[in-house]
Amino acid sequence: MSEREYIVTLNKGVDYTQFNQEMISSTGAGDIPNRTVDVADAREKSTRNTHYALTDAEAQALRQDARVTDVQLRPDLRDDIEIGLTATQVRDFSKSIAESGNRTDWGKIRHSFVENIYGTGNSLTNYSRPYSMDGTGVDIVIQDSGLQIDHPEFNDANGVSRVQQIDWYAASGITGSQSASHYGDTDGHGTHCAGTATGLNFGWASNARIYSVKVGGLEGPGDTGGINISTVFDVIKAWHQNKPVDPNTGFKRPTIVNASWGYSTSIGSGITSIVYRGTTYSSGNDSSFNSTPNSHMRDTYGFYPYYRSGNYRFPVRVASVDADVEDCVDAGVHVCIAAGNNYFKIDTSVGPGLDYNNVVFYGSGSSQYYHRGSSPFDEGALMVGNMNSSPLNASTERKVSSSSTGPGVNIYAAGTDILSTFSNSNVYADASYWGNGSFRQGTIGGTSMASPQVCGVGALYLQADPSLTPAQLQDKLQKDALAVLKDENNPTNYGDTSDICGGNNRMLFNRYNNATPFSSNVTGLKKR
Repeated sequence: MSEREYIVTLNKGVDYTQFNQEMISSTGAGDIPNRTVDVADAREKSTRNTHYALTDAEAQALRQDARVTDVQLRPDLRDDIEIGLTATQVRDFSKSIAESGNRTDWGKIRHSFVENIYGTGNSLTNYSRPYSMDGTGVDIVIQDSGLQIDHPEFNDANGVSRVQQIDWYAASGITGSQSASHYGDTDGHGTHCAGTATGLNFGWASNARIYSVKVGGLEGPGDTGGINISTVFDVIKAWHQNKPVDPNTGFKRPTIVNASWGYSTSIGSGITSIVYRGTTYSSGNDSSFNSTPNSHMRDTYGFYPYYRSGNYRFPVRVASVDADVEDCVDAGVHVCIAAGNNYFKIDTSVGPGLDYNNVVFYGSGSSQYYHRGSSPFDEGALMVGNMNSSPLNASTERKVSSSSTGPGVNIYAAGTDILSTFSNSNVYADASYWGNGSFRQGTIGGTSMASPQVCGVGALYLQADPSLTPAQLQDKLQKDALAVLKDENNPTNYGDTSDICGGNNRMLFNRYNNATPFSSNVTGLKKR
């Protein structure tokens, strides 16, 4: 009997202790499994995910248990999916500004004014920081490829570093050891996201504390410097729960996390069948489903693969990771997640309609879902789409065609041509940092760059009110948002990548802009 490490994800509210007791003590023929099962990883801070040594047949049988969300192989051990970062290199930022040096993120300008001054052509002239909030009292966690910890953008106004280097296992009380290379970033993606969220000049929350959680595998094959994906949300949740109450506010320091990464799988690699809108397609009745994707793939099967690393790929949902995000949110942690650069309509796994049942099946292992974006995902998190730096006109903009979309996306933000920090060793073309030539800066784009915009603005909201729950912060950001994105009002045409596919038409707005008094008479804004 061949056993593998499977993660059993329980539905929210299931009695974890009772279920686990059944798993480790069952011997009756009527039970599934009908033997005593070894625990591969107890995940002591998780109440929904436990790793068991199971046969493939036992895993399949357990999926039918009403208490179980899914049973999946540990994601980092699967060969049918990969975890990764995706960003598009763009030209060096060259817009005219009055300030010395090249240091303006246009998203800060666009999201600080009701009117689209960025679209007027001279919006960056004589730019100065249009708001006084700076994220004081808030902890921002960049969950990514690492961090160039000594970059000057991560200092405060007095030149003192705001980066908090901690041992995540020791701080959270979770068993494990942190690699000595944890605080490093050879990709550059994490450093760029951090600069947008909390850079001294590039970012929004210029005085927030900065924490880095390096996710294992994000820097390519052989990357062992980060925290295993099965633990990455556990340590953040437990660390947040262990925080003391701030005597100045009467609340814990708020924690807001930016997660700009996701899962994907290759098209045509071991696919046995596709279910699309209730119809099953297989190699027996339609051989083109695993051929090179084209318009037929989009029009017939409803998904539009993207090309990366020599393969056509589409997003993957991992039930255990999504449950981890939900647990984190339930614990009071605010989470911002990049919706993905995949052209996809993001749906959840609940609700009526055949479009929620679109599935790709492989010869072995769990099925994969499309039209749902990728993990990490949770309805309580802020899922962020990407808007284009080239507006249609002075008042109306559009999302980037590649941005995932649909009802699962909560809000859109600037994510194209974003100037921010880079690590000194990274995979992107870059330039010298304007303030110190020993460091780097540059521009890339994607929903990865949009999510830290929301994270940074969210930190300003939490500075103003540290008592906000994740649901309350999401509500405030959405109610304050501007509804000015182009919407072609065609929610059923999933092949049309230029609209928002029935999703929320909300664009990030910083309510704390001093130059734009907050007013209830402006469309999209409400006094709170």
